[in-house]
Amino acid sequence: MAKALIPLVRLYLKAGLGAGEFVIAVKLAFVRVAAENARIGRRLNYSVISATTGLTRKEVKALLDMFKQDAEVPTRSISRQRTARVLHGWKTDPGFLDNMGNPALLPMSGVGPSFAALVRRYAGDVTPMSIFKELERSGAVMRNSAGMVRLRKRSIRAKGYSGETLAEIADRVHDLATTMVANIEKGDHHIYTGFQDVDGISVDVAALFHSIFSERAATLLDGVDRWIATQKKLRKPLGDSEQRARAGIGVYLIGDPPVAGQSVKTTVVAKTPKVATRRRKPLPQA
Repeated sequence: MAKALIPLVRLYLKAGLGAGEFVIAVKLAFVRVAAENARIGRRLNYSVISATTGLTRKEVKALLDMFKQDAEVPTRSISRQRTARVLHGWKTDPGFLDNMGNPALLPMSGVGPSFAALVRRYAGDVTPMSIFKELERSGAVMRNSAGMVRLRKRSIRAKGYSGETLAEIADRVHDLATTMVANIEKGDHHIYTGFQDVDGISVDVAALFHSIFSERAATLLDGVDRWIATQKKLRKPLGDSEQRARAGIGVYLIGDPPVAGQSVKTTVVAKTPKVATRRRKPLPQA
């Protein structure tokens, strides 16, 4: 399970999320799935969901209320990244604001408001220098020539890791996992999946692989668009009472991206990634 989650955790950390938000997401998913088979008539049986998931009935009810109301997920500040808690305190705590209400310049340590005092108040038992180095690495803080710590940006989120990006990746991962699990549960209605990689090749051959199959993948996906356009011409529009379905195909490349300076195309990802059976085949060296 941890291996499957590592790429997502790397994404979430760069997006400024911590283990607390991840745990809530996991609980929401468990409750939602357990609720599919826990009805007595039209009423959900919280006890059955609790027994299935290991959560308390109180937790189950609170999580299901989030789904019903489409409410914002409450997150205890203690479960957020400590760096995020420090930034939040710096932006909101009057003791660490200047006369204009903005985050004040802070000495690293000393009597009165300081970066060390801020860390002690909002990050607990982590050393101030550890928090500073992590915030500095993310570009959120810097020290000026006088040794004062200045806030440079109000979030630890790395550039490009927006909520929209997270949502798109969540959709793609959901599609991939849904197809693979469905093929296990419904073997008589198998959706085609294929997965093939090559190992033990040179960097040059890997770069060549990326270049060739990126182009072929793009051609394949362009063919889907052309096929859909043809179907729209051949078929009548769906009526209001007709059942609707969703279909798609996903393609992505595997392995580290080619090194800088090599003329290759980027990975292509379609709307519905579907991959499964692992097959390894040696590729001749170039």
